[in-house]
Amino acid sequence: MSWSSYQRESRWSGLARFLKRAWAFSWKACLTLLVPILLAIAWYAYQANQFDLADIKRMPARTVLIDREGVEYGTIHGANRRLVEYEEVPEFLKTSLFAREDARFMEHEGVDLFGLARATIRNIKDFDFTQGASTLSMQLARNTYDLREKKSLNRKFLEIALTYRVEAEFSKNEILTSYLNRIYFGSGCNGIEEAALTYFGTPTADLTKSQCALLVGIIRAPHACSPWRNLEGALRQRDEVLARLVTTEAISQNKADQIKASPLNLRDPDAERIETSHGTRVLRRPLEVVLSNSQITTGGLKVITSIDFSVQQALEEMIQNLYLPIGCQMAALSIDPRNGDVLGVVGCREKNPTGFNRALDSRRDLGPKMIDPLIGTIALERGHLPISGNPVATGRQLQEQDAIQLLSRFGFEGKFGLSDDLYRGSLSVSLLELATAYATILQQGSRPAAVFVRELQHEEKALFRRPPSFYPAFSKHARLEVTPRHLSGMSLQKTDLWAAALSEEQIIVVWIGFDRPKKLQIGEDVSETLRRDLENILTK
Repeated sequence: MSWSSYQRESRWSGLARFLKRAWAFSWKACLTLLVPILLAIAWYAYQANQFDLADIKRMPARTVLIDREGVEYGTIHGANRRLVEYEEVPEFLKTSLFAREDARFMEHEGVDLFGLARATIRNIKDFDFTQGASTLSMQLARNTYDLREKKSLNRKFLEIALTYRVEAEFSKNEILTSYLNRIYFGSGCNGIEEAALTYFGTPTADLTKSQCALLVGIIRAPHACSPWRNLEGALRQRDEVLARLVTTEAISQNKADQIKASPLNLRDPDAERIETSHGTRVLRRPLEVVLSNSQITTGGLKVITSIDFSVQQALEEMIQNLYLPIGCQMAALSIDPRNGDVLGVVGCREKNPTGFNRALDSRRDLGPKMIDPLIGTIALERGHLPISGNPVATGRQLQEQDAIQLLSRFGFEGKFGLSDDLYRGSLSVSLLELATAYATILQQGSRPAAVFVRELQHEEKALFRRPPSFYPAFSKHARLEVTPRHLSGMSLQKTDLWAAALSEEQIIVVWIGFDRPKKLQIGEDVSETLRRDLENILTK
């Protein structure tokens, strides 16, 4: 055998040995990886099997409002809620939803592997879970079973396992219908039917193409892009949905432009009755923030509120029974200065409140009598002598900008007047701000944080708690003895009447005036009745 023949044989022999070893290594490596993969699949399948699939179609339970004494006084989220059937959902809404949220919904088996691969690559690039690749089925599983854990592999794997169970149990039509009936659309609207009726005053089946695109658009940011809270943002989301439909060739650009130009017919939240109870209505806004932060929007909760139902009833009765000029409005608010609990709120004279709450959303000028204790407090803070009943003389001892800065410590955010007008009460405040300011005086300079929701429970388990909190506003030596405990007075322009009743346990503030400011003509009998009613509420 020649030397060259021996060399060729050795070369092929070496390659064969390498391939044999590589195959053995690959086989063992695959087996080594396969075992933990199978165990992980079995584990998540077991975890997913612990959930009751009947919850997918189950009507979300109502959320119960409990006052601070344990009295149930209202319900929201799920009360009188109607679920739509698949046939009631407009085809354009389905098309828009697929284009925006899940283009391959009718093709995949719950998990879009192509989308998941793209999201995984993006997450690796970003070194974070920036992309989730959640299909409609995955979103339904997550929302139904309250998978609130921060984005993580554990949550995603459990979500995927649950999704495969959902897809095996229900048809695509059932999944889509359950999804639309369950998801949150902002402004307290759970489910497509409640959103359609709330925002547009029309059932789901009668939604226009523009309305369909808008509702689909706000799904990703229901709180921030609610059309009542942020119409510009909601329209921007609608336009993004329409642009996506053009990209997927579901509609033409000309058709998209026609839809944008069509009237939206958005309901005015202040135009008609929204809620039958002032105490229930006022909880929607702070509760929406809590629910959004907790990512819980499907009801079945017990909300321990700050409201004292007896105080709430007394405030409503006082406003209903007080005789005022036609067109004149009134609002009242009560807080506990010891912890910031909002005990009662009435935002208008109407028995059935509208969306605009004058106790929280309106700011009007105070007047000299109501600002007097506030000016006295900031004077003491700077070591000056308060001149009781003369806030202008007291205020002149201070520098104007310093006075404004000190008044801001009470929590005021409205416009401040200039020069002596400021000390005469040219300061725009809300009822909640004024009540908190008086509470700050009674609490020796510690400003309580106003609270509407103290605790959130689900099946007796606490999901959220907020203990009382205070902000240091003034030193203790600045405490002013507020006498008498009843304050009342008009603004400089005589367009606003204010009244307040103060005690160590409760502060009540009242405002009377016209929405478009004009001179008030209030008789002594009304002022006396108001003083007597406040005293009765204070001493109950």
